[in-house]
Amino acid sequence: MTDAGMASRISTYRSLVPQFSSSLKAFQSSGAKFKVLKTVHPSNLTPQDPSPPSKDESPKTLFILDSSFNPPSIAHQTLVQSALQKTSSSTFPKPHRLLLLFATMNADKAPSAAAFEQRLTIMTIFATDLLQNLKAQQTPDYSIVPIDIGVTTVPYYTDKSTAIQTSAWYPDAPTHIHLVGYDTLTRFFAAKYYQDFNPPFSALNPYFDAGHRLRVTLRPDDDYGSEEEQRAFVQRLQDGRMESEGGKREWAKQVELVPPNPKVGVSSTRVRRAAKAGDWEKVGELCTKGVAEYVSSEGLYGEDDRGAKMA
Repeated sequence: MTDAGMASRISTYRSLVPQFSSSLKAFQSSGAKFKVLKTVHPSNLTPQDPSPPSKDESPKTLFILDSSFNPPSIAHQTLVQSALQKTSSSTFPKPHRLLLLFATMNADKAPSAAAFEQRLTIMTIFATDLLQNLKAQQTPDYSIVPIDIGVTTVPYYTDKSTAIQTSAWYPDAPTHIHLVGYDTLTRFFAAKYYQDFNPPFSALNPYFDAGHRLRVTLRPDDDYGSEEEQRAFVQRLQDGRMESEGGKREWAKQVELVPPNPKVGVSSTRVRRAAKAGDWEKVGELCTKGVAEYVSSEGLYGEDDRGAKMA
């Protein structure tokens, strides 16, 4: 891309920030729990103000990538592309659609680093990068789908799926397939998050009863154990060893385990540290092209997680 082309692209990205700021304020004052703020269509990579999907586009299967996007990395790209491979997605009813979902309230993390409107802007850039990359493939191995940029005020996966369903944005009540790494699976099945329920995992009944699924990319490392140990976690569910906490054996059929991919281990923290150090070559290796350009041009992540200037 020429310098002039990059400058034009960055200018377009910057114009999204005030749009998201306004849209986010309207959402937060509306009392709604879920809203789509932008959509990127494969046929027109310019972000569009959202409108409910047409009858032909209304998804039967909604892939959901739920993250803090602070910023999105090649790990996020890997999760999505793996799910959209035709060999992976062909068993799920079409049409397919992808939702990038940002929770303004996170169960584990306080707001930090990039402002929310900046993150939503980066999510939109990431969506554009994803579609460009999928369309550039030499063989038609991927489902190329519209991508929605959405926000929610609720912190837990079960409540997020309920909020999406009750919003009626997707009128055909699609099956939700959350694209997660193994670390997220352990939080999903952590009883401490469901202390208001007895037994705790009864909180998950609405999620699994609706047919929703988890697509889990395994991530063997020192913190979470070997691939065999991670597979054993789901085997505990299947064998009934979570029944005392309300976990049902049949739920294991709705948890798909995907072989490890080294890129899934790339964390947003690594990106922020590289950006803090001004190592833009490393940022470019860890992010999609447009995201790396924007983080560099805006000088993002020059502050630490408390909002203080990084030394």
